[in-house]
Amino acid sequence: MQQTSPGGIAPHRPCGAPSEEEPDVQVRILLAEDRDVFREGLFVLLSEIANAKVVGMAVDRKELIHQSTRLTPDVVVAGTSLVLADGVPMPSRLPEAVSGSTVLAVERDTDDLLCAALAAGVHGYVPLSSPREDFDAAIQAVAAGGGFLPTHVTRRLVRNFHLVPRRMDRPAELELLSDREQQVLLLVGDGRSNREIARTLRVREATVKSHVSRVLAKLELRDRVHAAQLVWRFGLNSSPLPPQA
Repeated sequence: MQQTSPGGIAPHRPCGAPSEEEPDVQVRILLAEDRDVFREGLFVLLSEIANAKVVGMAVDRKELIHQSTRLTPDVVVAGTSLVLADGVPMPSRLPEAVSGSTVLAVERDTDDLLCAALAAGVHGYVPLSSPREDFDAAIQAVAAGGGFLPTHVTRRLVRNFHLVPRRMDRPAELELLSDREQQVLLLVGDGRSNREIARTLRVREATVKSHVSRVLAKLELRDRVHAAQLVWRFGLNSSPLPPQA
């Protein structure tokens, strides 16, 4: 028997959809997608993520806003058609209750779509071709108040500086960081992992982890995505710097 979602709709819900009797879990997800195939595929994928549960579904923008207000989910996983129109942001940004917790699942990963998604106010961006681990990481990061971009997407965005407003003056915030911490910040902005940064700077990975933690603390940043956004906003040169002696 087909079950109805908490919002009272039954948009071709797959077998095994969540019921009200299931126990609460750590991350509550609202799935918003108007295309049946994508919605059912995303439901299956999200159902495999530990410590998470799809608590509702929305099949149009009006239902997305209503369900977000009614259910107050930790994360909204939305398809592009409900957040963007023809690759550009909707006329108005999504309400804060939606935009601040949205992970956008995109079937076409393009520069225009990425920039439009960020302009629309989403905090997570994951191509459908990404491994399940990226969806898991995105949901956990956004639920915790942070943001998420896959590594290859971060690198592509950083290298397209012409798409990002740039400051010409040297930001005073950098004076809070040591030379090594500035190097680490630039490499984080280039989308490098701790292992890649360690290899570039010829230091231990544990040392890099400590540097990253200090950078985030000194600049009062929540996570690596916000550190990368700082690099983009300042228009800093994110090319790898030579390791210090």
